[in-house]
Amino acid sequence: MRRSAIVMPGGIFNGIEARRRKSMKLYFLSTAFASVPKGLFVSGAPWKSVCFPILSFLIEKDGELILFDTGMGGRINDEMKPLKYRHNWFFNKFVMKTEFDPGRDPVVKQLPRLGLDPNSVRHIILSHLHWDHAGGIHDFPNAEIIVGKKEWEAATAKNSHRHAYIREQYERIDPSRLRLISTVSGKKCLTFPDSCDVFGDGGFVMIDLPGHTEGLMGLLLTMPSGRRFLLGGDSFYFPENLESKSPKSKLMKKLVHEQDEADRTIEKLYDLMMKEQSLEMVGCHDHRIPGRFNLAPEYYD
Repeated sequence: MRRSAIVMPGGIFNGIEARRRKSMKLYFLSTAFASVPKGLFVSGAPWKSVCFPILSFLIEKDGELILFDTGMGGRINDEMKPLKYRHNWFFNKFVMKTEFDPGRDPVVKQLPRLGLDPNSVRHIILSHLHWDHAGGIHDFPNAEIIVGKKEWEAATAKNSHRHAYIREQYERIDPSRLRLISTVSGKKCLTFPDSCDVFGDGGFVMIDLPGHTEGLMGLLLTMPSGRRFLLGGDSFYFPENLESKSPKSKLMKKLVHEQDEADRTIEKLYDLMMKEQSLEMVGCHDHRIPGRFNLAPEYYD
């Protein structure tokens, strides 16, 4: 099923021009679903259970495949054992208690069902390196791994085990596959003063969204049609975080690297949402999916 493109104004934005690409498709892939209390992720919200997907975003660009975050990978059950032990009571009660849908497969198994070859995944862009975003790295051994330099340094630091990192997912990456990026001061993107144009064509632009982790980055994706998506990683969980500028609950703040910085990021994203109303902002756990956006095989162009 194909969702027809909506051509939005603003194909040229703040000096960064998205050059014409022959074709580009965005797929939403779910590697797991869980049922979680909404009040855990939105301060002041009722503790009614809502859908909590663990998403990966697939971009098909001129026959080349690019992933933004990988979701849960093929090794996740073994990889999560030490994480479950480390987080003990909190993790067991509020994460492992949720029932992940066993019918969801890792991305590497979903691609053939879309008629796509997993070996065609050339690049994996990561918002950050938490276990539910970097879990599929090893499923694509030939892909370039693109991640923020600050995030890499935080995730490989001695104390990274205190956070939601599983070092086994990324610490043995061949250095030849790893590309560390940083935003360029003064290279404005929308309302953000600094950015990084990943491929130099204006279609994939990274911006700093710190707080949840020290080096979290979001991806501004501009389609050839002019339609724009901001894939925000975990800078916000649900749209309510932005719409009412509601942070996470006090309990969830324990998992945030720097809460004041996370709150400032929410403020910046709220301002962006108000100024760029054609921009479609999506988090990696957006409970509107499926719903507002549908999962693959439907795609957006």
